[in-house]
Amino acid sequence: MRLKIIVMQVILWWAISSAGVAAMPASDWPGWNDFAERFVQADGRVIDITFERKSTSEGQSYGLFFALVANDRARFDSILKWTSDNLAAGQLGKKLPAWHWGLRDNGSWGVKDENAASDADLWIAYSLLEAARLWKAPDYADTAHKLLALIRRHEIAQAGSAGPVLLPGPVGFQLDKGRFWLNPSYYPDFMFRYLAAVDPKGPWQAVWDSYHRMTPKVFSAGVAPDLFVVDSTGRVMPDTQREPSGSYDAIRVYLWAGMSGNSSRETVKMLSPYAALIRQLGVPPEKVNPVTAVAVKSDYSPIGYSGAVLPFLSALGDKPTLEKQHERVRAALRRAKQGEPANYYDQVLILFGKGWLDGQYRFDDQGRLQPKWMR
Repeated sequence: MRLKIIVMQVILWWAISSAGVAAMPASDWPGWNDFAERFVQADGRVIDITFERKSTSEGQSYGLFFALVANDRARFDSILKWTSDNLAAGQLGKKLPAWHWGLRDNGSWGVKDENAASDADLWIAYSLLEAARLWKAPDYADTAHKLLALIRRHEIAQAGSAGPVLLPGPVGFQLDKGRFWLNPSYYPDFMFRYLAAVDPKGPWQAVWDSYHRMTPKVFSAGVAPDLFVVDSTGRVMPDTQREPSGSYDAIRVYLWAGMSGNSSRETVKMLSPYAALIRQLGVPPEKVNPVTAVAVKSDYSPIGYSGAVLPFLSALGDKPTLEKQHERVRAALRRAKQGEPANYYDQVLILFGKGWLDGQYRFDDQGRLQPKWMR
């Protein structure tokens, strides 16, 4: 009986939220329209329907970016409001958003982990700054600059001679003996170029320079890790807290490098062994050992990975592999249209990668967004 009630509540909630979403006008980006219909609630909550219907600051930040690319200001504002109200106690700009919101142990819905995620914080700030510029709405920029100040205060650390680094979050990433745990997928090239230009007194150029100096060691085997460790002497080492792996975080490293233009040419070349793995296996491997560049044996390759590597393969000029992965993505999207369940994170990666490949957006040399509707 209890299960039946829960099922009925979920069905009712879904019907209400879907109706609210459908009432919003469609944009000129079909991929975003499909994503929003599946994953964005009418009130602006981006829902990971695959994992306990949770919401994350990452999902909210990506939703803001996609809505801006689509010139969908109504959804942008609703996503922003939900993010502030529910992840920052209505004080976004005075408070960093909590990274995890969902069903709590006591049966209520709300914040489950107050810690922030610095990549989401930067994506929110970036999207607000570009919304201010593209939509000529300076209020967005006010919130963005307040967020950047909080990021500087709580998520940037001095790693000795390694220089300033971006921690994945305020809590839990400073290890013993002057070591720090870092995530390379939190460092999009275009974004740091942009922040260095719009906030020249900030630490962004120095943080990027510190990271860039590390990349030959971080990517020494030609593949990206999910996490790595740097100590106060600048020594880079594989993840010391768990078995080193390159998987669901690392896949974004190839995505950002591929879409960042000429300034990432060196990084794309450094990571070209990963493209060789894709050619060898026919699909991007779910997990790779970043020390040996050997793929972990698996029969599964997330479809989102194929979406994520589209800009990367394009930057390498590998047309046959690009087309093979592109067709894999197109086939999956056709199946989704026919009702096949779609994973939130897969669809995010596809929206980024295929959206870029289809020309929905680009970044200029200063990291500024160039959406299709402004070109």
